[in-house]
Formats: sequence, C-alpha cells, structure tokens
Amino acid sequence: MMVRQANGDSGCELNFQVFNTIIYVCSKRGFVELGAKWFRMMLEHGVRPNVATFGMLMGLYQKSWNVREAEFAFSQMRNSGIVCQSAYSAMTTIYTRLTLYDKAEEIIGFMREDKVILNLENCLVMLNAYSQRGKLEEAEQILVSMQEAGFFPNIVAYNTLITGYGKSLNMDAAQRVFLSIRKVGLEPDEATYRSMIEGWGRADNYREAGWYYKELKQLGFKPNSSNLYTLITLQAKHEDEEGAIRTLDDMLKMRCEHFSILGTVLQAYEKAGRTSKVPLILIGSFYQHILNDQTSCSILVMAYVKNGLVDDAIKVLGSKKWKDPVF
Repeated sequence: MMVRQANGDSGCELNFQVFNTIIYVCSKRGFVELGAKWFRMMLEHGVRPNVATFGMLMGLYQKSWNVREAEFAFSQMRNSGIVCQSAYSAMTTIYTRLTLYDKAEEIIGFMREDKVILNLENCLVMLNAYSQRGKLEEAEQILVSMQEAGFFPNIVAYNTLITGYGKSLNMDAAQRVFLSIRKVGLEPDEATYRSMIEGWGRADNYREAGWYYKELKQLGFKPNSSNLYTLITLQAKHEDEEGAIRTLDDMLKMRCEHFSILGTVLQAYEKAGRTSKVPLILIGSFYQHILNDQTSCSILVMAYVKNGLVDDAIKVLGSKKWKDPVF
C-alpha cells in the first residue's frame, strides 16, 4: 500500500526515482528506521538502487552511528557493483568512531580492491582511521598520497596527525608536523593548539604545554575543558600554585560552572597528592562563592576530610554563609 501511494497509484512502473525521493526526505529529516524500511522495500520490489541511493543512506546511518543498517546497505552496494565514494567514507567513519579499527581498515582495503577514485573526504577519513589506530606512518603516507594526487591537505589533516602523535606520546613527531603547517601555506588553528596542549600534557611536559596554552590565548582562541584540566593538573604536579590561580581565573572568565571548576581543582590536586595546597588557590570571589553555595561548600569539606585536612574543613564550615536547614 505504501509503495502504491509513493507511486501515486498511477500504474507506472516503479523505479529508483520513486524510492530515492522518499529516502532523500528521510535522510534530510534523520528518519533512520523509515529510510531503512524504504530501502528494503526497494530491494523487495526488484528496483536497482543507484549511487545516490547509497550516498543518502550511508550519510543517514553515519549521523546516527547505525552500524547494522550501514553494514547491510554497504554490502548491497558492493554486491551490486556500485561504487559510491561517500559510502566508503561513511562506513570507515562509523567503524572508527566505534573503535572497530580492524573493520575500518578492511573498508580501506575495499577502497583499493574496488578501485575507488579517492576524493578529499576519502583521504581524510583514511588518515583519521590510521591515526586513531596509532598507525601514524600509514597516516603520514596518506598525507603524501593526497599531495601527489593533487589534493591540497587542509588543516584538519595536520590536526588529525598531531592528535594521533600526541596520543602515542610521540611529541617530537607532533612538533615536526606542527612546524610543517606554515611551510605548506596553512596556519595552525584553535584545534591545532588544543591538540598540542593535550599532547604535551600527556608527556608531562609543563613547559611546552604552558607555551602552547599562552599562544592559544594570545591568538584569541579559547581552551576547551580538557585543556584547562590538563594545565591545572600539570600545575598541581609541578607545584605552580600561582599558575593554577591564573588558570582558575581563566575558567571563571570562560563562565565555567563554579562547582565544575572546584571539582577540576580538587581532582587535579588529589591526583598529584597535594590536596593540602588547595587552600592556597581557592581565594577571592571564587572562595566567597564556595562559602555561599551549600553544594560547593559540602564538596570542599568532604574533600578536605577525605584527605585528612580536618582543620581546613572546620575553617570552611566556620566561615560558610549559608544556614543549616531547620527541622
């Protein structure tokens, strides 16, 4: 009945245009189940999908990370001998996002086997898959292949490599990639600096992480929450309370939630085994907010008691501005 309505009850032979029209609407509106249903009806009625069919479906499944439907559509595409560039990218991206790296590499193998003429999106997806897997040599080879194929790599490609090297604690390589960005006529962006901060943070290099953090701010970029946690963790570990106060101030300027800032500070200093130094950085208006807020005050007191700082806990309770509930 639905098929007859889609065909306008005109008696005309069903073709891919009828189904593609419905699938297009589903893809635009995010109707995953309905799109999958219409695709199966298309196959049941013996209508052959085309490149556009698979492009729309795989894009829809990628947005929802629906691996089951994506695998079904992808297998139908290959069985039909149809080559849709975006479908290979979508399937690789889904597997990479779900950390199914072996399957992601299998799709890359299919690209070669099926003689897919790679576009920029295919290259970036392959580069990301190898970087996420930690296969950075293969990822850099993709970058070289992009240049040889006449594609001009964008900053996303270089950021992906930097992130990969950072996760692998190979910051010499990350630094090399960073320095190569301007040589190819690009400029590091916000994500570039954020990735360098994270990488140097993992390597426990406070000096380098701090330098990139300062550069990030001077260029008018904003750190993300991970950068702020990384930096304050390094400051706690390297006994830089003055630096931690400045970072806390940056958090306030970014309008981070006060209880979130407090949680970050406590976690960082507890991880460094230096919770006793927390009172040195909880100062000014931020500390006054803690004293006025029951939740923040309770969190701080419990942290102090947990770490044996009973006197500090008593001091906070004696200075709090909120009143205990009366029963």
